[in-house]
Amino acid sequence: MNSSLHNDSQQVLLEKVAAGDEQAFRKLFDRSWENIYNVALAFTKSHELSEEIVQDVFLKIWLGRDQLGEVDRFDDYLFIIARNHIFNILRKKIREQPFTEELTNYFLATGDSPEGRLLYKESEQLVQRALEQLPPQQQKVWILSRQQGLSQEEIAIALQISRHTVKSHMSKALQSIRDYLRTHTDDVFFLVCLIRAFL
Repeated sequence: MNSSLHNDSQQVLLEKVAAGDEQAFRKLFDRSWENIYNVALAFTKSHELSEEIVQDVFLKIWLGRDQLGEVDRFDDYLFIIARNHIFNILRKKIREQPFTEELTNYFLATGDSPEGRLLYKESEQLVQRALEQLPPQQQKVWILSRQQGLSQEEIAIALQISRHTVKSHMSKALQSIRDYLRTHTDDVFFLVCLIRAFL
């Protein structure tokens, strides 16, 4: 999760978006779109559909922008919108993906219930353990990107490495985390953890 999305400067950004500032919205989009895309791709296996999902999620955010000034944790807000939208997409494709029916039942059964929140917490802990397995440089890049909200260019400057190297570290980290989660969870919990890791 990108925890920097609810710090003071980010709160100002959210307030600007809430007021209709399109440049602020573009900045918000640039910082968050890749996270949603990665989750969507993990679910749908379709680059085209994943791009559509990203556009749909941010359209929902823009249309509901008047609420952003009251959002304390944008990462959680983004998680809920993206999760629900991806769920709706999967529900339409239920006959195409064997695991989708079980995933559908999970969302219907838990939602925002205490059980759902507990599963969310457990997934966060598992993602943290996956992160701890990464090589130090990959950990740094992941933390700067997901937890501090820096762009690839900003990470490259901070670590004094090339943007290509940053992209390579992120790609390897994502794959390692996917592999760790895949071997430590069942299908449904794996997908929940993917959402937790990427958004």
